[in-house]
Amino acid sequence: MPKGSIIVSTRAPVGYVAIVDEDTTFNQGCKGLIPKSSEINTEFYCYYLLLIKRKLEQLSGGSTFKELPKKSLEELLIPLLPLPEQQKIAEILSTVDKAIEKVDEAIAKTERLKKGLMQELLTKGIGHKEFKDTEIGRIPKEWEVVRLGDVLELCQYGLSVPLKDKGKYPVIRMDEIVNGYVVTDIAKYADLDEETFKNFKLEKGDVLFNRTNSLELVGRTGIFLLDGYYVFASYLIRLRPKHEILHPHFLTFYLIFSQSRLKQLATVAVHQANINATNLKKFKIPLPPLPEQQKIAEILSTVDKKLELERKRKEKLERIKKGLMNDLLTGRRRVRVKANE
Repeated sequence: MPKGSIIVSTRAPVGYVAIVDEDTTFNQGCKGLIPKSSEINTEFYCYYLLLIKRKLEQLSGGSTFKELPKKSLEELLIPLLPLPEQQKIAEILSTVDKAIEKVDEAIAKTERLKKGLMQELLTKGIGHKEFKDTEIGRIPKEWEVVRLGDVLELCQYGLSVPLKDKGKYPVIRMDEIVNGYVVTDIAKYADLDEETFKNFKLEKGDVLFNRTNSLELVGRTGIFLLDGYYVFASYLIRLRPKHEILHPHFLTFYLIFSQSRLKQLATVAVHQANINATNLKKFKIPLPPLPEQQKIAEILSTVDKKLELERKRKEKLERIKKGLMNDLLTGRRRVRVKANE
């Protein structure tokens, strides 16, 4: 297939599209689209096929896995715009894609910065000259090593009640723990009596730990900082630090940093892993002086705020791109092209 042609995945998954940047071959899971006319801008039609990805999936058949037949693809009706308009639309969408790519690079750079800072701050601290070897690795001489259970005020399993699409109290589940924080995109609710609600009501600074899931997802941790009345689901554990000795942000960052070590606590069954509260309380963590914990948490929280701004910027650009694709690729909005363009 010659350079500049379009390649479409036509066997599970269906509808992924790209332009080949050199002469290439491909397997039976893809189809190549080679324009007959020089009046076709392949970049425009690449975007168009991405827009109708769901339609391509609907045209696919098969019980074991989906496959888009060659005949269905050949008979697909597509709009034919004047070449200059195709080029202009492709240019507009490509500009947005380049902006998204730059934001992705900024996010990746900031994530690398955070990873490096976590490694440095959570093992070496701030300004230390003397270190000691411990059961959790080399740490500053001034720091202690403690069992997690000894520095917690509360270590509690969540609610085991039927969850509903609507109800009185929003329920935090694993899906609402994102990038180390509890988010407000709530999908499930529960109706509870006052006593039960009181026992499971989340307070700011509570740390939620995902105790049961796939091995990849077990141990996911996030801090609760939301306003309002929330409770939490049964497969989460609420950790409430003794605030006079353990900063909740520091604990959250350390548990996220220690995922590989935490997974060693897991009991693994078929497609399922579990870390129970008893084993979690035995987990060893470093305990710097509280003021140093606060400084470490502030530094890492500042990086998180930068990451959040960058992710929101990406989400905004993706919404803009989606709107432009819906408008420009369907003819809902036309672009003006000057005669000399």
